[in-house]
Amino acid sequence: MLPGFSPVVQALLGTLFTWGLTAAGAALVFVFSSRQKRILDGSLGFAAGVMLAASYWSLLAPAIEMAEESGKYGDFAFLPVAVGFTLGALFVYIADLMMPVLGVGTDPHMALALQPDAKLAKEKKKNSMAGLCEEDEDELSIRI
Repeated sequence: MLPGFSPVVQALLGTLFTWGLTAAGAALVFVFSSRQKRILDGSLGFAAGVMLAASYWSLLAPAIEMAEESGKYGDFAFLPVAVGFTLGALFVYIADLMMPVLGVGTDPHMALALQPDAKLAKEKKKNSMAGLCEEDEDELSIRI
């Protein structure tokens, strides 16, 4: 904490400080070329380590401490936290698998477009509701 500053000013200064460091780190993209794979790998590894440490010290350790203080779980106070962490990891894994299926990561216009089979099925359903039936591609008959 910074003595002599209100909590709002301290929060603003902390936010501006972290924003400045994030912007400085992101600006390194303009310094290094895309051919320097080792630097990119090292940067990604460092970022992963920072995020892992942040998730432990800011989320997991306090959650385990809260579970211990509750007294409900005894020696197994880590168990609800481990289950929650595992479920979160499973959700991220399933979301990663589902992204291509849902069309995320492709052209946004293509993600909204129906697949050819889906268009044909929708057209057949529309025709059958209107009383039309396609028996052959060339012939169209009316149901009575």
